[in-house]
Amino acid sequence: MANAARQAADVAQSMLVTAWNLAIAGGGLIGGVLLGGFGVTAFPAVLLVLLVTTLLVAWAASKHGFPAAVKVPVA
Repeated sequence: MANAARQAADVAQSMLVTAWNLAIAGGGLIGGVLLGGFGVTAFPAVLLVLLVTTLLVAWAASKHGFPAAVKVPVA
């Protein structure tokens, strides 16, 4: 992330930490709602939806989001 942000690396790192914290909090909240409302049996279906969504996002971003590493000559 710092490499992609270049001059704004400090802002990018702060945004990354914030996104992770929101994801953890959201996961706990949604997990609690699912557990309370539907029980443990809801988790496999929800997990499958999340995994397929993640695969599609990563596949769509593979060209721009994950560029090939640039080889820097070692002096």
